[in-house]
Amino acid sequence: MGQVPIKNKSSYLLIGRRRFAKHLANYFTLSGIPYLIWSRSSQKSLSRLISSSAKIVVLINDDEIENFILQNRKGFEDKIWIHCSGLLLFPFAESAHPLMTFSEELYDLETYERIPFITEKGKMHFNELFQELHNQSFWIEKELKAYYHAWCVISGNFTTILWERFFEILENEFGISRQYAFTYLSIIGKNLMMNDTPLTGPLSRNDQKVIQKNLTALELKDDPFVLVYKSFVETYNKLNKNKVKK
Repeated sequence: MGQVPIKNKSSYLLIGRRRFAKHLANYFTLSGIPYLIWSRSSQKSLSRLISSSAKIVVLINDDEIENFILQNRKGFEDKIWIHCSGLLLFPFAESAHPLMTFSEELYDLETYERIPFITEKGKMHFNELFQELHNQSFWIEKELKAYYHAWCVISGNFTTILWERFFEILENEFGISRQYAFTYLSIIGKNLMMNDTPLTGPLSRNDQKVIQKNLTALELKDDPFVLVYKSFVETYNKLNKNKVKK
């Protein structure tokens, strides 16, 4: 994937084989940015690649990032070490987290250019870390980084779990292909982006009888998502109470 010989100190070394490593490599390739890529299966010398590169972008599991950088930056403290975790904080590395989800399918250049990046306030700005890229970026306080990342997980990962389960229920319980729910999903997304009051259904109407019947139906099927339904109802009611107090 687009490995380009290192010619100067503005080059990047990308570490890893996970999804974002592949996407960032593809973004660099589409943008004409020189880079090398290394993973544990590589036959090339990691220390030699590090010595030739100005910026080392570590794109591995969060649990492995700290030890990897500490082990490999010895003798290379002059390099700019970058990780892309939305959660982790290190005094010895910079960070830039993409506010985006990444599938196995690679994206086009326009999509990559629309991705905003989040960096830590008081550390290097995104445009200093990646001068060749022109993505929108935002600084946040490092104390708020874990809270920011928690909401990335809630909004992206949790909704994916809900929709995957909905597709399974449609197909397995009712014999309805998931494709017939795609329009429903598309309009929900459109309403979220375009409408100030996108919520519909019994919660928005405060229709307690419908809510209770929904819960009963889930309980009768011993569906574990009954806990999710109850939690959302409780959370929604709490949010509304807080709005009234304000």
